[in-house]
Amino acid sequence: MPDISLIAERASNSWKVTYSDLLTGLLAFFLLLIIKAEQDANTTFKFADQMKDVIYAKVLNEKQVRQLDWLYVEHAGPKGIKLLIPSEIGDQTFFQSGEDQIVINFIFYLRTVAQIIGGLELEKIPIRNKDIFAKLEATGKAVRINVRIEGHSDAVPLGRSSRFRDNWDLSTARAHQVAQYLLKETTIPESYFSISGYGPFHPLVDESNYDENRRVEIYLDIQLIEIDNG
Repeated sequence: MPDISLIAERASNSWKVTYSDLLTGLLAFFLLLIIKAEQDANTTFKFADQMKDVIYAKVLNEKQVRQLDWLYVEHAGPKGIKLLIPSEIGDQTFFQSGEDQIVINFIFYLRTVAQIIGGLELEKIPIRNKDIFAKLEATGKAVRINVRIEGHSDAVPLGRSSRFRDNWDLSTARAHQVAQYLLKETTIPESYFSISGYGPFHPLVDESNYDENRRVEIYLDIQLIEIDNG
């Protein structure tokens, strides 16, 4: 006759092993969930940098395909993707000294840049990535898409008859002219744009070369920012 106590002991030990395996399995499962959540969070928080890399690659590809040797493109890190049309091409300059109007021969170059920027479809990024945007919002963060236009001038003092107070004013007006053109030629929302003027204080070259310093730099930037709930 079987030993009842032995059977009971074996059953008890078997239950303990099963329960132990169950706990181990649950712990492993929750550990995997935590790891996945951390990976998702890391991916989400890196979204802005990843999108800048994508934009940089697309702009470089357009530059190569269109054979735009004149277009300067740089991944400027925190500042975004920099696009620069040379202030001098041949015997023409982007801006005349003391003026904010774009020289007519440069409209072709600016139109080409507008086509490249418009083709990026920056305004569709929130729609195509709405899940990531929602996850970020739940953590108190948001993605800011910015087309920043920075104007610059030479160091020649403005005459008394100038329409501008100083070179700061002039450089800001130049940035505004370019921003208005890009707004007209693309479907990018006005809220994505910002402008600033630096006057003669960020020259590309020695101030003796005035023409090259009269320029506008375009930055395509995507930033992760804190949501202000105040």
